[in-house]
Amino acid sequence: MRKTNRNLTKLLGAGVLAFSLVFGPVQGAVKADGTEGISILESSHELINGKMRVTADVRNGGSGKEGGFYVVGYDENGNALEVAGNSEYFMSDEINTYEVDLDGGSSIKRVEVLPAGPAGSEAKLLASGSRTDNGVVKVTGVVQNGTEGRNVGMLAVGYDASGKAVEVTSADGYFTGSEVAAFEVELKAAKLIKTVKVSAIDPVEDAVKLLQTGSRLENGKLIVTGSIQNRKEGGRVGVIVVGSNGSGKVLEVNTTTGYLSGSEIANFAAELEAGKAASNIKVFLTGSSQTPKIIAEGRMTVNNKLVVTIGIENGDASQRITVKSTAYDAKGRSLGTESNSTFMSAHETTTLRIDYDSRVKSVKLKYYDQSGREIGQMPIRIKLNGQLQSYAQAPVMSGGSVLVPMRAIFESLDASVKWDQKTQTITSVKGSSQIKLKMGSKQAVVNGKNVTLDSAPRMVKGTTMVPLRFVATALGADVKWDSSEKMVHITTK
Repeated sequence: MRKTNRNLTKLLGAGVLAFSLVFGPVQGAVKADGTEGISILESSHELINGKMRVTADVRNGGSGKEGGFYVVGYDENGNALEVAGNSEYFMSDEINTYEVDLDGGSSIKRVEVLPAGPAGSEAKLLASGSRTDNGVVKVTGVVQNGTEGRNVGMLAVGYDASGKAVEVTSADGYFTGSEVAAFEVELKAAKLIKTVKVSAIDPVEDAVKLLQTGSRLENGKLIVTGSIQNRKEGGRVGVIVVGSNGSGKVLEVNTTTGYLSGSEIANFAAELEAGKAASNIKVFLTGSSQTPKIIAEGRMTVNNKLVVTIGIENGDASQRITVKSTAYDAKGRSLGTESNSTFMSAHETTTLRIDYDSRVKSVKLKYYDQSGREIGQMPIRIKLNGQLQSYAQAPVMSGGSVLVPMRAIFESLDASVKWDQKTQTITSVKGSSQIKLKMGSKQAVVNGKNVTLDSAPRMVKGTTMVPLRFVATALGADVKWDSSEKMVHITTK
């Protein structure tokens, strides 16, 4: 859902303002505090046609700039039910009058109108509210962008009484520098949700990020929802949801995929028939592999029949992927081999489901690309402070070291990076730490001291790749390798 401005109306003429002030209860003037001259001169609110209409005079007491305000409606217990906001360019000493309708109507007992402060370097959440209406939780939020125009958004997470995330959704839109705007989203699991957490989303890394996931049981099935944010460059992004039981056995896999523009935020939902048996959920992001990958296989019994689900990520060429399965009965006797295939576009992610008859108790699977080459299993994945990363060039293993794209890893660790084409040298600085590497050389320099690398930086399909563990450790991060998941965990200090 795109950003909405909640029926904000700019009023012209003193006569309209006078009418509003006479017939609406007046809220006292709110002084601007650190808002660089933007202030609320006067505001009022009244119930009209079932909605709470708020009128406000906004003044810019400084030089010309983007000026904003936001409105918060509270219930009788002081809980924020609904918010709205807006901004525009104000000339010096200009005064504008605005109207906004809050759908909460009579449930709103107190209204607060505030000026939006000066923008920082990143987007920020000014206010949020939530209320239950017609069987859903309606969540509103006011976000102010940083000083540069870009795509930003809002994330809403609904938690049950135990504090477990049961549903996630988000909205986004393009904001100009310092712009203030309102978002509205809906959470469907109103009967389960007891609290809602809202946050602003600002693109700060050139990687695909899993923002948040939630899961809940509904009609015997497990519903998994979540939000992701694309890298700065547009491209196809996929999500694979893997449900396992308490002993770690994968029961079911489900996927979704689509094209996202640069820094776009998107929601996903997956339904797992395994229901409560899938007590452990993992989510994988796809879309950067150059070759086909089998991310996960699930096996479960449905109505006394074996069902296999397979999460497949294609590489950078459209092709047909073939699965060859050999089936066995309860005594381990072969029941024959058959093939199933599916055509996949470049970087597409899909689920292939195979239903077997009641005689089949186990299967062995092999996968082949269009040229007949066998496809390997799980790719190498990276998590930075718990966030799954995705790079334009997928990580590769070389000499026992994981190599990742140079610029993406340095920038994600808040370090500068410079490339000297003449000397083929990479220089990175973070605080007092300085790293120097040279293409094709296992000799590096860290703060003036020579260090020998396990694997030298090298080019992979036009991308400069550097050893991940060396770079992250030299910049003060902790690095752990999970061989069973082929996952690198990086934690910054």
